Formats: sequence, C-alpha cells, structure tokens
Amino acid sequence: MRNGGRMGDRVVRRPRQRETAPVRLRIERRRRIVVSAAASSMLLLTLGFAAAIALGTLLLSLPLASVPDGGAPLLVALFTATSATCVTGLVMVESATYWSGFGQAVIAALMFMGGLGIMTAGAVILIAVGRRITLNDRLALSESMGQHALGSVTRFGRNVILFAVAAQAVGFVLLMTHFIAHFGLGQALWHSLFLAVSAFNNAGFNIVEGSDSLSLFTGNPMVIGSVGLLILLGSVSLPVLADMARNRRLTRLTLETQLVLVGLLGLWALGAAAMFAFEFRNPATLGEMGLGDKLGNALFQATVSRTAGFSTIDFGSTRAATDYIFLLLMAVGGVSGSTAGGIKINTLMVLLVAAFASLNGRPHPEVFRRELPYAQIARAIALVVLVVAFFIAIIVVLAATENANIAAGAFSFADLLFEAVSALGTVGLSRGITGELSDPGHYILTAAMYVGRLGPLTLGLGLAFRERRAVYRFAQERVRIG
Repeated sequence: MRNGGRMGDRVVRRPRQRETAPVRLRIERRRRIVVSAAASSMLLLTLGFAAAIALGTLLLSLPLASVPDGGAPLLVALFTATSATCVTGLVMVESATYWSGFGQAVIAALMFMGGLGIMTAGAVILIAVGRRITLNDRLALSESMGQHALGSVTRFGRNVILFAVAAQAVGFVLLMTHFIAHFGLGQALWHSLFLAVSAFNNAGFNIVEGSDSLSLFTGNPMVIGSVGLLILLGSVSLPVLADMARNRRLTRLTLETQLVLVGLLGLWALGAAAMFAFEFRNPATLGEMGLGDKLGNALFQATVSRTAGFSTIDFGSTRAATDYIFLLLMAVGGVSGSTAGGIKINTLMVLLVAAFASLNGRPHPEVFRRELPYAQIARAIALVVLVVAFFIAIIVVLAATENANIAAGAFSFADLLFEAVSALGTVGLSRGITGELSDPGHYILTAAMYVGRLGPLTLGLGLAFRERRAVYRFAQERVRIG
C-alpha cells in the first residue's frame, strides 16, 4: 500500500466544505410581454395597412408622382394613399390631371393590395418565401377571408389571388375593346388596366380626363356593364361564388350563401327602385335620359353605390329621398371576405333573421331550416353598435371642424353626413365637397377611411378569438323592453 497503509485498509475521502456548499446562481429575470393570438393578428393587420399607406404617402410625395412642381403636399399624398389602400375613392384632387403616370401607377398598386387585403397577400408571400404558416396565422387568415377550414387557408389564399388577377384581366380585355376606338393604343391600355383594377377592388378611382367619375359613359352600356360586373365580382366573396358554382341548386347552398343572395337581391332592388322613382323627372340626374338609359343607369347605381365610388350621375344634384336610401346602402356595403366595405350584408341578414324570429315569438332565430347560434347574433350586434358609436363620434367632430363652412353655405350638414358615411363605408361617393373641407376635416376623413376598412374586420376577428364556451350560467331575469 502506498503511504504506509496496511493490507485491508480502506481509504475514505470526504469532500471539502467548500465543495459541498450550495451553488448560488444569479438569474436575470426578463419581463416577457405575452400577446394573445387575437391581439397579434389584429396588430399585424392594422400595421400592414398602415405600412402600405405610409409607403404610398412617401411615393406620392415625390416630385415625379405629380404634375405640379415640387411634389404633392403631405395632406394630399396621405389622403390619396389612404383612399387608395382602403379602396374608398374619395379624392382631394383630380386623379387624371394632378397625378403623373408614376403617381397613377402607385395608386393602382395600392388599390390592388388594399382590395386583396394585406393579410391575404401576406399569406401568399410567406408561402412563396418558404416560411411556415403558424396556427395563429391560419386562425387570423380564416377569419379575415371567411374561410372556416384551417387546413385549406393557405390554398384558399392562393385561390383568392388567382381569382382577383383573372377577374381583372377579363375586365381589362372587355374595357380595352371599347377604349381602343376612342384613345390611342398606349392610353387605351393604361385606362383599361387602371379602371379594371379600380372597379374590381371597389375603389372608385378614374383617370379618364374630362369625366367626372363615369359621367362620359352614361349612355355606353359596354363600359358601365363591364365596370358593374367587375364591382359585383369584387364585392361578392370567393367562398360564395365557389359555393354557387359547386352547388347549383338553391336548396344545396350553404346558409351563408342563401342569406347573401337574398340580401344582395333585396338591396339591389331597393336601390334601383329608389333611383328610378325619385330621379325619374330630375333633369340634373336621370330626367334628360331616354327610358332605357334611365333604367340602365338606375340598375348600375344600385349595383355599385353600396361599395364603389363610381357614378354616372351627379350625386350633388340627387333628391333627398335618394340620398337617404343610398346612405343605408353605403352603410351596409358588400359581402364578408370581399373587397367591399361597410358592416357587410352577412351582418345585416343575421340581425334581420334575429329580429323576425323575435317578432314571430320564436325563442331561436331560424331561417331556411337552419338555426343561427347566439354567438353570431351577439357578434353582429356588437359590431353594429361599435360602428354606429364611431360614426357618431366622426360626424360630431366633423360638424365642429366644418362649422364655418356650413354657416357660410359652402355645403350643408346633409352633405357632410353623406361624406362621412361614404368614408366610413369605404364607398367613395361624394356630393362634391371633399375638396372644400378644412385640413382638420380631411384628417378626420382619412382616419374614418382607415377605421372603416379595418374596423369591421378587426372587430370580427377579435370577437371570434374571445369567444368562449360558458362553463356555468346565471339565473335568468327579464327586463322590460319598449
């Protein structure tokens, strides 16, 4: 044995005290901000549109974007970029003469991206660069596009892009067949492309010189028919069109498609009847037209005035009864998941079904042998209440900022009401007072267009994510109504 040890001895080694002392580690605690799926999705959507507007404002502010020397003022560039991205169509300056070819190209690009929606286009971009789409992304995309099957969201995003490009290409060809005879080849190509993008995306921008919107084509069924078809395709969502193509019998359609078709036909008939009846003898609108042109233009305005800012007549000269009917149409807008704005036809039909069920004494809202869930009705009510509250705030602030103009007789409060509904519904129809508003009024309309485009979508998205199954319920107690 080493060190003098004897045979059989065992060596027991004890650890030193410092080796058995507890090890103290200093851990730095970092505060982590946890963002819910709903908040992150809404943040992505709002920031996406804000980034597009900011980029558009920067490009439109460049000297080469406008005809006047020195470039467009910041307010004009911001207002136009917001109107194009939010596919509204309200303008402070004449698009045909104020903006150069580069500026008009920027507006067309903003309309295209705004119509599709930043999230829909973003999904395709993410797929193209190979990034994996997370569950939160799929939930956000499914709600924004009206697609409930999470597994097919990315495929549906591709189909949206393909459908939009195909529809605008067809519209371009239809418009080109007419414009080629009236303009040179270069102008005909550009006017057809710009108008096709503007019409499908329900934007309402027009760059044909000397034409207040589509007033030059009042008696041209080819142009107004092509524009009306594009607007209709853009304001009806792809799921509805796909359902109609797949199930050609009315009884086989989904409940959503059936309600949308009833709502579309009802609002179209209401708008056409109001325009034809109230403007039939108005010399400033339909009065000087023949019977066929009167009917055609009434049908056209009923089709486009809910969602797009195109018009073949001067809405500054329409009768009060017509204005109030079209205020209702603009507030409703198009179909959920489409390029249109407003509270959407789907929301209106859900509320109408619930109202009729209550009037008939039925405890549950039923239509077409289907029952609507309470969560859908509550979501529709919440959406309408919040939109109405924001509209009241907008009109009150506008009335304060434009008090001097109203007192001077530049325009009336009814004109201001029409402009506010058009901006919030991202429609773009105007009674000709957009350029006469004060600078604060223009900033307010800019905010109204932004909220009007994103508000219903983000509210619906947020409410959908917050929906929970109740684990318990309180005792019921009635409250007197009426």
